[in-house]
Amino acid sequence: MHFIESDIHQSPRQTAERSHELLSQRFDGRLRVIAKQSVKYWFSHDNLDKLLAQYVGSLEGCELIYAIDQSGRQVSSNVHAKSVDTSTFGQDLSHRPYSVSLSVLRDVAFHGAFACDAYVSQATQRPCVTVMYGVTSAASLMGFIAADFYPAVD
Repeated sequence: MHFIESDIHQSPRQTAERSHELLSQRFDGRLRVIAKQSVKYWFSHDNLDKLLAQYVGSLEGCELIYAIDQSGRQVSSNVHAKSVDTSTFGQDLSHRPYSVSLSVLRDVAFHGAFACDAYVSQATQRPCVTVMYGVTSAASLMGFIAADFYPAVD
């Protein structure tokens, strides 16, 4: 996946904001489908992993997908295109850099995908951007589907 190249007239912050917006738009529809289907499996770790494994390959450039509850606790395994790491189920991700966005995400959870600021992935030790989508049932927020994307290395 290639990230947006900086326009000569944009500040780095403007370029980052535009990248976030484009990532959010690009994956909004597919993440919406995953989030809606995950409601049925939210409390079934194995079935939630199977659902995420079905979709990870449909998110171009996504290397890792997982689900977290609204407090930042992981409710699925780390699901990669070719493997599932079950040891990550239940881990507390509330102190990860993107979790700073959880309070903001609670407000926008009902409005579509949201790309978080770039950070170094704990799973891969590489720069990463997480695109999150709220998992909701009626008017209640259950948590988020999180998809990790890594910039292409030239």
